[in-house]
Amino acid sequence: MLFRPEQMVKVNILLLSRHVAETTRLLGRVGLLHLVDATSQSTSKLLQGASQEGDSLAVATAANQVNTLIEALGVEAVEGETPSLQEEWSLADITTLVEKIAARYKEQTDILDALLEKSGAVSRHYSETSQFPLQSVSLDALHNLSHFFMVTGRLAPESLPRTVLTLGDKAMVIVSDTHPGDVLVLASNKNRWSVQEQLKKLGFIPVSAPDGEGTASEEAAQASHELENLRGDIDECRLNLLKLSEQYGAILLLLRRRLKELASVEEARKLFGKVSKLICISGWTPKSRLSELRAIIEKTTDGSGVMEVISAEQDAGVQAGVEEVPVKLHGGPLAKAFQMLVCNFGIPNYHEIDPTLFVGLTFTLFFGYMFGDVGQGLVLFLAGLWMRFGKKATSFLRDASPLLMVCGLSSICFGFAYGSVFGSENLLPHIWLNPLQERGITEVLMTAVGIGIVVSSVAILINIINHFLARRFFEGVFDRFGVLGLLFYWCALGVGLASVKTGHLARGGIIMIAVPLLLLALRGPLARIFHRGENDGGFLNMILGCLLDLMETITGYMSGTVSFVRIGAFAISHAALCLAIYSIVRMLKGVPGGSAISLLIIIAGNLLVIGFEGMVAMIQGLRLEYYELFGKFFKGTGVAFKPFQLRDETINNIKENEK
Repeated sequence: MLFRPEQMVKVNILLLSRHVAETTRLLGRVGLLHLVDATSQSTSKLLQGASQEGDSLAVATAANQVNTLIEALGVEAVEGETPSLQEEWSLADITTLVEKIAARYKEQTDILDALLEKSGAVSRHYSETSQFPLQSVSLDALHNLSHFFMVTGRLAPESLPRTVLTLGDKAMVIVSDTHPGDVLVLASNKNRWSVQEQLKKLGFIPVSAPDGEGTASEEAAQASHELENLRGDIDECRLNLLKLSEQYGAILLLLRRRLKELASVEEARKLFGKVSKLICISGWTPKSRLSELRAIIEKTTDGSGVMEVISAEQDAGVQAGVEEVPVKLHGGPLAKAFQMLVCNFGIPNYHEIDPTLFVGLTFTLFFGYMFGDVGQGLVLFLAGLWMRFGKKATSFLRDASPLLMVCGLSSICFGFAYGSVFGSENLLPHIWLNPLQERGITEVLMTAVGIGIVVSSVAILINIINHFLARRFFEGVFDRFGVLGLLFYWCALGVGLASVKTGHLARGGIIMIAVPLLLLALRGPLARIFHRGENDGGFLNMILGCLLDLMETITGYMSGTVSFVRIGAFAISHAALCLAIYSIVRMLKGVPGGSAISLLIIIAGNLLVIGFEGMVAMIQGLRLEYYELFGKFFKGTGVAFKPFQLRDETINNIKENEK
């Protein structure tokens, strides 16, 4: 049924607890069931929540471990290179494998950390020994001079004679053969403090002797050799980590996917009910896929599962008004493009007519009427083709492309009617009229109002049908946009046209308008009578309410009808803007290089019109849909059908269902 959302049924599935994991996993793969809280479906309140916080925490912990390992090992997903994972693996199996991989990773990282720490210490020792001022002096001997004061360091070479002269007999100064500024000062312990004071004044920079048994040069050579060995060990350890990544990388990616599935299952279990060893799963599914759902339950429960099916009309929660039936709209790519416009405002109610077809027809009509041009419409159509089939087009552009293509075709049709090709009215004769001619302006505006009357009447008829489908017969008749409202609208239009033709207002016409208006004004009191409501404001408030409703009804119909003049006005403004472009071109005739400049102006002007006027036409079309038409019949308070799906497979499918 094109005019109604897909027919839905509620299912209550009863199965043994040992079958719940496999059933939930398979349901999540196929995306058939819009889950609802099963405990709320039990009128006897026998069901308890089936969620187990311990399992959810274990899944989250394992997922964190896997993500940490993937990041630490630098694993990247490569399409088509992942081995198959045993789907029957339980959370315990996965946890064991993850702990094994984590232990091997920790073993290698501990070894690597120890090697890096040792390498750092050896590197520091090499730096100290290689830069020690006296390379040929035994470091062990320097540290064992207990009866002498010894210090090594650096002095400016030009300060050496002065240093020797100043210290005199107090100390011996030994200068390095290779670096003249590197010195060793040897003194008795008795002269230690005076020697230190003199060295400080002379700009001496002390350098502590590093630890070691041989000379500084020997220690540096030994440290250099040890560093080379350590670098080899570090490279080998890093190679082992790389092998670990190659060995377990693909498995870790599969484990992450599997854990996402388990997390989705645990999240779904929060909506399950439990009594003893039985689990209850409740949700909505399209009636057309009921047999597929039965087959899944039969397969996963070995025939022991029981499934109760309840139609949307017979569901107790729906009848009581405490539960909404989720809505899944019909249609292919073209319908989905206009469903984007509908769902941007709101989701249709399950018991309402799907407005997608109405929106598609009216929006396309409005856009073409305001943006009628063969050439510019062709550009929009080609742009829509690129959005649909272009390699760099995003999924959103591909979904929206039919909307642009249809609007482009509508513009082409109205372009032939107006005789406009890229803004020029001299290339084609108009089939209908020229919007800028005196007769054309009036006819374009009056036709726009006529279109508004027709589509508004259809919108009111849809509202009446929606009320009757929901068995709200009183509202279907007495609503402002119900039977009486439509009768008033048509009578007012008929009487108005007749009075314009005859020049006077007939008494019968006044009665035809007054009767439905009077009944509409009495809607409040009649509602209290039929629905046995209480008078909550007194007689005076009731009269004031009736008058306000009366005024609002009259002004609402008048403003709603006149509002459609805008599509005619924007059709005229579009033609006027194109005329301005060619007026500039005519002014350039005879100017040197005028032909090339004129061509550039025509191209730039058309691009400006396509971008600016096209956007304006889109906005005005949406405004008429959302405010003038949807306000008459569409509330947008429905709930989108969002089937439970495993996380890796959820995103794209849910988006499609929401459309």
